[in-house]
Amino acid sequence: MTAAETAAARWLAIHDELLRGMTHALSNRIATIGAAAYMLENGDVPVDETIRSLRAETDRMDTLLQHMRQLPQRHGAEAEPMTVNDACATAVAVHAHHGELRDFECDLEIDPDVYPIWAEPHSVAHAILVALTVAKRNAVPGSRVVIQASGDVNVVRIRVIARQPTAESDASNEIDAAAATWLLAHNGGTARGLNFGCELEVPTLLAIRRARKG
Repeated sequence: MTAAETAAARWLAIHDELLRGMTHALSNRIATIGAAAYMLENGDVPVDETIRSLRAETDRMDTLLQHMRQLPQRHGAEAEPMTVNDACATAVAVHAHHGELRDFECDLEIDPDVYPIWAEPHSVAHAILVALTVAKRNAVPGSRVVIQASGDVNVVRIRVIARQPTAESDASNEIDAAAATWLLAHNGGTARGLNFGCELEVPTLLAIRRARKG
């Protein structure tokens, strides 16, 4: 298996675990709506209360749909200006569905002066999902992970690490970092494994503009 095939397989494993968690959440939403419909039909609860419940479930399903739309890769999609805040917030929300790694809180520490980046949004979100998987896998169960974003005029660095790491670094961190690099490659980004997490680098919008002028 080539390095690219290994990286793609690793991303697919993470993707499938996220999808499994989302389908489980969808099943719960459908069951709740079915129960509400049954009670409406049989007059077991006040109509207004049931309608409020149905509206709340509709909102939850809409949010879930937005998260599911983040999972497919958009092959051939163009890069665009985007903020690190948006990319990180999206990834954190999506990763909360991970079947085995959902019991972690995530803190965002974004430098307010960090430059916008130039990338295809899904590929950046997917790379952050990989990094979150690394950090959570290396964290004490039920503890917190942190996403730190900083950089300079050329690159933005997104560092995802465990706040309370396990005793030993996971040997597969570099394999996951290779998957993140594969996801970022067509945007000029890279990734590297850390002792208890992963760090991504993505070009800034300013750097891309300067390169084009040059």
